[in-house]
Amino acid sequence: MRQPAPTRAAVVYLCTTVHTDPQPLLQACTAYAGQRGWRVIDALHDSTGQSDPTRSGERPALARAIEALRMTEASVLLVISPEMISTLSAEYAQVTRRVTDAGGFIHTMGWSKVQLVNRRSA
Repeated sequence: MRQPAPTRAAVVYLCTTVHTDPQPLLQACTAYAGQRGWRVIDALHDSTGQSDPTRSGERPALARAIEALRMTEASVLLVISPEMISTLSAEYAQVTRRVTDAGGFIHTMGWSKVQLVNRRSA
């Protein structure tokens, strides 16, 4: 079956702890984007855990991801869950405004999609 041509470009963003291997998560995000017909132009990862996402110095990869939305054709900031950005609604709202101001939107794929991809590849 032929897949449709990509209609959007996406930047994948992950935030984990230093003890988490991001590779399986990045692979799941890339597979998910492909299923939606999105082309991933960059995949960025902070291993800072629950640090303040509103401070560029604490989340340098998030700052680069938002800048990529501003400077490239990407319009999607793809994350697995909202918690990858923040568990605090005020911080999440501030990051959402920055993403919107950069010309993009945040799309959360959900942890169930990660589990489905991992089961298929096992």
